[in-house]
Amino acid sequence: MRPDDGSLESIELLGTQVACATYDSALERIKALALEQRPTAVCPSNTHILGEARHNPEFARILDRFDLVLPDGMPVVWALNFRGAGLKDRVYGPYFMRHALQNTPRLWRHFFFGDSEACLSELRRVLLQLQPDIEIVGMLSPPFRPFTEADEVSFADTINRADPDFVWVALPGVRMEQWIMDNQWRYRRGVFLAVGDAFSLLSGRRSFAPAWMQRTGLTWAYRLSKEPLRLGPRYLQYNLTFVLYWLWDVLRWRAKAKARPSAQG
Repeated sequence: MRPDDGSLESIELLGTQVACATYDSALERIKALALEQRPTAVCPSNTHILGEARHNPEFARILDRFDLVLPDGMPVVWALNFRGAGLKDRVYGPYFMRHALQNTPRLWRHFFFGDSEACLSELRRVLLQLQPDIEIVGMLSPPFRPFTEADEVSFADTINRADPDFVWVALPGVRMEQWIMDNQWRYRRGVFLAVGDAFSLLSGRRSFAPAWMQRTGLTWAYRLSKEPLRLGPRYLQYNLTFVLYWLWDVLRWRAKAKARPSAQG
């Protein structure tokens, strides 16, 4: 375990430093990042994200550049607790976004990038009920195709002029993390948060898994029941990848721990 960003502890999990964070400590950390005069980045990480990073060195380098990686899934929390983290809950991206928005009234400034115009319209309505004093400085639904250079210039101009403290990003899959890092140099400041399906969940366009399924790490099963064809291959690959890599790391840690006393003797 080592210091992460100066205020949170972190543990290496499948080669990625994951913060031992709670909803409250993560909120305080992103507030501190928002005060920095540079663009920063935060990624809630589940088994898919961590498995992809361990399997794909290029994506691992992208994830390593994030200022804060949060434990998004219960299997991630269990793996961290095996190493002594002592966490009681995950920091689930959609819930963290809701928690952060509830606790950042004006003068904190928010921008929302991703999903459809219809989703953003519904999200705005929900967020104003959640936090009547929220300051939404912009919402942008990007085209549902690969972004061109002209697109990127336009996005950066719009977001820089809005001057947000927090930019909430909802793009498909690992494209989201890559987009944040590939384009960070275009932005003057702001915390870019990769929150995936948070827009569609918080707007009510999709439903959350029941609480008992979330507590027992079965959110993936609920989502799989809703979209089996799209999510089945992904979950089979990345959940299995996470478990196998984690078991391999556990065996290595135990082997090193057993060898240490004899080496000293």
